[in-house]
Amino acid sequence: MSTQPFKGGEISNQQAEAIDALASEDEFKGKSRLTTLMQLPWGRKWGYFRDQLLVRTVVVTAIVCVVVYIMVQVLSPVAPPKLYVAVFDDVISQQEASSLQSEVAEKLNLPEGRKGGVLIDSSFTSDETGVSKLQTLLASNEVDVIIAAPKTYKKLAGFGYLTNLNSSLTASQRTSLSDAFVILKGFNDSSESDNPDYDGSGKGKTEPFGITMTGFRRWDDLKSVQDDAIIGIAQDAPNRAEAQKFISFLKG
Repeated sequence: MSTQPFKGGEISNQQAEAIDALASEDEFKGKSRLTTLMQLPWGRKWGYFRDQLLVRTVVVTAIVCVVVYIMVQVLSPVAPPKLYVAVFDDVISQQEASSLQSEVAEKLNLPEGRKGGVLIDSSFTSDETGVSKLQTLLASNEVDVIIAAPKTYKKLAGFGYLTNLNSSLTASQRTSLSDAFVILKGFNDSSESDNPDYDGSGKGKTEPFGITMTGFRRWDDLKSVQDDAIIGIAQDAPNRAEAQKFISFLKG
């Protein structure tokens, strides 16, 4: 191993390099790490970057990526569906719901799915979980149409989740579908709004909140459906025109 004299003694090459490094640090004292990196000779740049800047660079890059992602999500919100159909308790199978969704999307000249298209969601249940899910979506103005078996539909009408069809259908639909109207009791704001144990047993005004789909040609053509299911337009439906078209489509 080669050595060199140092104050009457000898040091190794490794020790000499360490002394040189310490001496060079004095040269860059007070300068930023980036300035130091730029002024270092090429042979020492990578080692300095690895020890002093690599971890910081990775952390800063990760933070920038997160911020950019959040900004993109905020500035480019997902388009809401143009027709959201909430289907309860498997009155149509998931497979046929998907097939019907494709057919309706083509008929209405819309894409499929939640992002700006047609969504027929057959995952709703009549228990507390399913009703809470519907309530959340109604509050965010997403649901347009509700389909359910008679018992469940009556409960949903009692919760105030459906419209009076005399005001939410077109004039021609009111004439052609009036014989199929289902008259139910709605929600009574004055007596039920503050009751946490309210179970949907309507005590409000009796109105036509639904349409029985018995005899709806396109609905009957589907093998898995419940024939006496009831359909109606949700309260505050954001896409009422598409909801009306959907009902007419199922009627055939």
